[in-house]
Amino acid sequence: MDRKEKLKIILIIALGVMLIIFTLLLIFSEEKDETNLTQILKKEISPDVFKKDIDSILHSFGIKEEWKTKSGKKSNDGYVIAENILIPADIQTINLNYDLSGYFEKNGFTSVTTEDAKTKNIAMEIFQIKDSNRTKYAKLNFIYSQKAVRNVLEICITLDSVEFIDFGDAEKILRSTEKISVFLPMENDKADYQSMITDNNKNYLIKFYIGGNNDITSDFNSEMKESLIKQRIRSVAINYPNAAGVVLYYPKDRKEFAEKIKSEFSKNNMRVFSDTLFREIRADENKVSKLFDEIKRESNKGTKLKFYTVSFSGKDFEEYTNRIWELKKPGIKFLAVNDAARKLNNMFNEKITDSLIVK
Repeated sequence: MDRKEKLKIILIIALGVMLIIFTLLLIFSEEKDETNLTQILKKEISPDVFKKDIDSILHSFGIKEEWKTKSGKKSNDGYVIAENILIPADIQTINLNYDLSGYFEKNGFTSVTTEDAKTKNIAMEIFQIKDSNRTKYAKLNFIYSQKAVRNVLEICITLDSVEFIDFGDAEKILRSTEKISVFLPMENDKADYQSMITDNNKNYLIKFYIGGNNDITSDFNSEMKESLIKQRIRSVAINYPNAAGVVLYYPKDRKEFAEKIKSEFSKNNMRVFSDTLFREIRADENKVSKLFDEIKRESNKGTKLKFYTVSFSGKDFEEYTNRIWELKKPGIKFLAVNDAARKLNNMFNEKITDSLIVK
């Protein structure tokens, strides 16, 4: 190899090394700029914005404004914001701490949390980070109190038409630990779905339709002999002893006849629900969002107990389980239909009306 070729090789290697160094410098420069930009954005959080954001997080847990008070002068020393916040017994501070800490980290703050071993109350000291310096910013004292009681909505969700979705998806739904109830399919060719529901110990209801004369599609109609009605109801009671109850669907002009059917079911120790008790959620798209919006609206109104029916696909139920924390966080509770029926009876002091439940 002559001298010229050696020089070419050396020059190529040198250019390659320079290119690598230049690339590394460019990458480090971009990362530094990005870090500086993030720090600039974080510095823009003002006390008013900070307070508003914290209040929003607390509100998502159902914590009311009247439960907050400013700390005394001694505990307020050196802090821009200092508050005592009463919290209900059913709020886990670990969840509260998680959401608040996430906000602090994203916005240029850090926090130190201490828990009282006896009371489980927690104190959060929040510091603002500026140019690697840590300065006092806020102090939040969370105190468990019997005075703090959330307006808790309890809901019962009953899944309809589970027999029309893929068997594998239905199995995943029924094996879920979420508190849901289902309508039991009564068709002979859906015995596998029936078995899956009972094997997974899900609370289930049975639908019956009441029709008029010559209505062959109904389960009960006024043309049926009384003996046949009694026999059919007795058969249901014997074959489905673990049913949470039956739901009767009927037009207004069949109310008198429906009362006879209700009475006969009651004689056989079966709880009977009127269809008007259930709020049916219908939507071709965004079904979970519609259900959640309905539940949140009822919660804001101060409703204590609500019954819903909805048809979910496997994909719908996956979205439901992924988002259910939205409802559980502010304290909304879920009941199987058996427990919901007992709650309803207690709420009305055992006074049962047609628009609610017939026992």
